[in-house]
Amino acid sequence: MGLRSIGHATGRAAHTALQPVQRALFSRPVAVPGYHLATQAALAWGRLLGGEVRREGELHVVSGLPTWAFGRGGTTVGATFLTHANVSADVLAHEEVHRQQWLRYGLAFIPMYYAAGIDALTNRYEIEAGLELGGYLPKQRAPRPRRKPTAS
Repeated sequence: MGLRSIGHATGRAAHTALQPVQRALFSRPVAVPGYHLATQAALAWGRLLGGEVRREGELHVVSGLPTWAFGRGGTTVGATFLTHANVSADVLAHEEVHRQQWLRYGLAFIPMYYAAGIDALTNRYEIEAGLELGGYLPKQRAPRPRRKPTAS
């Protein structure tokens, strides 16, 4: 048995051993309280820094924050989106997907997100939320209809 085979066997064994733990972490009774805790902590952070809080559907949007108070153009923690002024409809649609990810994974979303990498273009959670909506890629424009040639 080669080194590569041993590595694959070890990886499979670890994956199998961790499945019950993963199922427990992602179960609603564990994930949802973590989601609510993260939401309240982010709201407290935003209010402490003097942010303006409003609701957009299920998302609490805290704007007017100093740019050092969050990552990139804004950060969703639980159901709270922290930003300075990045509140376009597209960005809020992107952040709504992150809210749903938080709801699905609870506090486990923190290490999962960072394990997926800090490059938004390859981070599976940013891709799921929509790179164009989040402003990571330019919007794709619909092709212009071709003009019919005119007879001269």
